[in-house]
Amino acid sequence: MILCTVFLVPIDSIKLPISLPIDARPDRIVLLACIGLSIVVALVRAKSAQRIRHRYGLIEITLFLFVGAAVASVALNLDTLQALDQVAPTVKRFALLGAYVVFFLVVVNTVRRSELDAYVGLVIGLATIAATGTIVEYATGFNVFFWIAQHVLPPGTSFSGSSSIRTTNGRPDITGPTRHGLADCTMIAMFIPFALMRAVDAVRSRERLLYGIATVLMVAGCLCTLRRTGVILPFVAISTLMLFGGRRMVPAAVITACLLALAPVVVPGTVRDLRYQFSSSNTANQQSSAGRRSDYGAIRPDIEAHTLIGRGYATYDPGRYRYLDNQYLGALIGVGAIGTGSYVLIMLVAGAFALRIGIRLRGSPSALGLASAGAILAYAASNALFDTLSFPQAPYGFFLVLAIVAILRREPSDSSAPTEQRASVAPPGAGAGSPSAVGA
Repeated sequence: MILCTVFLVPIDSIKLPISLPIDARPDRIVLLACIGLSIVVALVRAKSAQRIRHRYGLIEITLFLFVGAAVASVALNLDTLQALDQVAPTVKRFALLGAYVVFFLVVVNTVRRSELDAYVGLVIGLATIAATGTIVEYATGFNVFFWIAQHVLPPGTSFSGSSSIRTTNGRPDITGPTRHGLADCTMIAMFIPFALMRAVDAVRSRERLLYGIATVLMVAGCLCTLRRTGVILPFVAISTLMLFGGRRMVPAAVITACLLALAPVVVPGTVRDLRYQFSSSNTANQQSSAGRRSDYGAIRPDIEAHTLIGRGYATYDPGRYRYLDNQYLGALIGVGAIGTGSYVLIMLVAGAFALRIGIRLRGSPSALGLASAGAILAYAASNALFDTLSFPQAPYGFFLVLAIVAILRREPSDSSAPTEQRASVAPPGAGAGSPSAVGA
């Protein structure tokens, strides 16, 4: 339920007609329902001796360390924030951060390791739908996600953002189910590795074809955003698989070559438009990038004044000050070196666990580990390209991948058959079963 909402509903452009202390976004309402459902599931499983015992480890420690640094940054600067009238906006951003953490906890406490195959299959399907809708928007100018939301949601719902936005240089802003193309391509790009690994490891020709098509559509969806990020992030994600996947990735290299060849056919015109985005003759983009870099020196006083803990989580308003298009710099201003270090540490720890699983194991866990590593590196790269935490779809996708890695780290005691076999024991291609996904 929450996955469908994140992938298919423009959650950051919708405010429901419900009175709440925080913004009544669809994801918050659905997440509350998922919490209630997860409690019911936990109670039922406890009575039937099937309760999931999640083992908390370094991933959760680094995550809670980042949240603690965010809370401390606001608490230590509360007087200043009150004087600047920035407390209310910060509370709203804290609510969003809390939604990410709760989403992570719901997933790890309701999904079994034996259910991950089905769960990831659902995610791949949703990401493919989001990519297909993005392609349709690029080809026709019609945003099906906004159209459905406007006709389905209750009267009184307010919408912000539009699929008809055009950038300053006249390029259409292809947004898909988000309010910005950068968030759209980041959300889709993180799950390209999962579809590609399924295509590589599939035993049946039909499955190999279906996941290959899903990979093509997801890459095409990223390209259709007409953002340079839509080229960079899929490249980072796929390159990770090629680099660490060994000889098993030879078929993936063939699929990637086919993707490059099919791109002008599947999404005609994007290659030309993207080539122009990277071209030195595109003066608008070159001036925009140079303007962002010239602003970096201007934030030094903020960083030096609050080096360790920052001036307060999410208190740096780009519209009020300057756009940095770099989440790492924004975090350094907001939560200081401690908070930024813990944020980076989340990615490093989760990425290391994912790579370890992907390299040392075989079968489905190995494929999920390698795919998770590619997704995490793609998300890490996106943080250097725009302020990712300002667009909820990208962090939701990242926290979902964190949950997948955390579940993979469990002992396979909740599965009817051991899935985490050593490479010397399990043959390539052996995988876990795929019962229906539950929970989030």
